[in-house]
Amino acid sequence: MKVTAYPVKGKAKSEDICEAFAVGCGGAVARGSPELLPGAAFFYGVDDSNLHLWRQAKAEGVSRTFLYCDNSYFDSTRQTYFRITRGRLQHTGYGTSDGERFRALGIEIAPWRVAGDHVVICPQSEHFMRAIVGFKGDWLRETVAALSEITERPLRIRHWNRDKTKAAAGLGADLEGAYALVTWSSAAAVTALLAGVPVIVGGDCAAAPVAGRTVFKLEKLPRKPREEWCGVLADNQWTIAEMADGTAWRALGTVAQQWFFEEHG
Repeated sequence: MKVTAYPVKGKAKSEDICEAFAVGCGGAVARGSPELLPGAAFFYGVDDSNLHLWRQAKAEGVSRTFLYCDNSYFDSTRQTYFRITRGRLQHTGYGTSDGERFRALGIEIAPWRVAGDHVVICPQSEHFMRAIVGFKGDWLRETVAALSEITERPLRIRHWNRDKTKAAAGLGADLEGAYALVTWSSAAAVTALLAGVPVIVGGDCAAAPVAGRTVFKLEKLPRKPREEWCGVLADNQWTIAEMADGTAWRALGTVAQQWFFEEHG
């Protein structure tokens, strides 16, 4: 099954990641293509230069396999690890893991918090919500309105910041004394869960297995075990070197085989 990567024009990181993944899976990199080439499509980053290709991949549904790559599930490993999923923006978060890759990260899981005052709201960029997710409304406005009707807890909005490192650095302070965090699918949900803060997510988010799914259950948020869930996420993110040497492609294992049989019968 041929895989073609479509990098964002002029972005070195997108070029590097697309090149590495293509080398590791025996694929190719296409630049400035007016339409998708036959086979699977790989994306790291979507902007005006490759948005038409992303929309084509989404529009073709099950007839077009696509892989979406983005930053690490864990803020502390950002710029080192990158997640890759097939046909989704994030892994489902479900599955089993031996926990080895997660333990190697040295990340601690704090006990669940049983009290808190404010609710942290983490909107994502308008470009992400409209172009990538296809959300039609105003998520932040709708979320604030819904929460304002059901709780008197202070709402602390963390407006989207292009500088992800700076944004991640300030999240810890906002989580201090927080009762919960609400987002669509931001990695902030994972950070909050590691800190013991319950979360609510709205989209296809990797945090879903251990998160609430509606703001209307704000006072009854789940506090489930997180160890194996963390292991599953760590098993589904790789370094650029692991992409280039084929580790990531081999780890996708059964997915690669499924593509082969879909292609060859």
